[in-house]
Amino acid sequence: MITIRVRNIKLNVFLNEEEQKLLKEKSNKARLTQSDFIRNLIIEYDNTNLPNVDIENINNVISSTIDDLNKLRDTMYRLRYYQLVEFIDSIIGELYKNYQK
Repeated sequence: MITIRVRNIKLNVFLNEEEQKLLKEKSNKARLTQSDFIRNLIIEYDNTNLPNVDIENINNVISSTIDDLNKLRDTMYRLRYYQLVEFIDSIIGELYKNYQK
């Protein structure tokens, strides 16, 4: 049996340029049309999942920061700033430990 969906209610939404850019990016990433993306947000809305929306971006930032700190540590080691190397190592350790959680 085939069911036909009928959508006959039009909704106008006003966005600023940044919001429009985000909608395009996120709907493209989800491989959905903007309309389907918004419908999925409405249907699957669960406020307990809101903090996890950008978890991939947060992971990328943390990973990039760890990489940059490793480069800085290597430079400080070459310049013989050993106390700074130890300090940077401790920061990297804390970030990495929290990153794994």
